[in-house]
Amino acid sequence: MDLMVSYERKGIVNVAKNMLKMDMDDEVIVEATGLSHEEVHSLKEELDDEV
Repeated sequence: MDLMVSYERKGIVNVAKNMLKMDMDDEVIVEATGLSHEEVHSLKEELDDEV
């Protein structure tokens, strides 16, 4: 069961990253994915570092 949760989490993170790449508002991403504002901010920094 833990493996399933891990894959689900990875999927949510990938969706959030795609939403960030589409310049969607952080609040929309939080509501759509269930991630916290801090998690979305962290993902945003991660994407900035990739560029």
